[in-house]
Amino acid sequence: MLRQLVIFPFLFLVTHKSCVFNNSKPDNFTFSIDNHLQKTMGISINLYRLSKAENLDDIKDLENQIANTPDTKVDLYKITSDLAVIFLNSTDPYSNPNTIPYKMLFGKHAEKSVSVGEVGGFLASSEIPEITKWIKTNRIETFDGFSKIYDNLSAEVKKELEEMGSEEKASLFNGYVRPLVVLYFTALENQNSVLFIGQ
Repeated sequence: MLRQLVIFPFLFLVTHKSCVFNNSKPDNFTFSIDNHLQKTMGISINLYRLSKAENLDDIKDLENQIANTPDTKVDLYKITSDLAVIFLNSTDPYSNPNTIPYKMLFGKHAEKSVSVGEVGGFLASSEIPEITKWIKTNRIETFDGFSKIYDNLSAEVKKELEEMGSEEKASLFNGYVRPLVVLYFTALENQNSVLFIGQ
């Protein structure tokens, strides 16, 4: 089942009224811009821990850091939207890019082309503590904590996840939430910045 959603941090990929991209994955994705925006999901979002920085331009050896830190990467594949819907308990989690879950999953808007894809977001080192604080407060570092959030989703959100063909909660936690949590707590410990790349 194709997923209908909008991922705003990566809107820089759109340069015309409508734009269609095909990538190496089986799906494709389409942006259409008029008074509204529609997108068929087909982009994989990867998060990288990089050196301490407050701005993306502060990282002078960006390509080298990306190439030399594959073990720091978390591949959210096409599950980013599922997690946004869950963490915000909303069928429209893209309306406010200032929420902590939004920033945690997509970063703050940034634009840059790199060898492995397109940068769509960046989080400065100083912004990582508020992410880890949110994780601890909501206990999503544990399966029990994540289950509590998941089990208390609104009926509308549960229906949305079903229509999206979302994975069941244990797979979501083990495959995506746990690695995401590890990335952020490691970033906090090492004062890393975090880069978001669409592939």
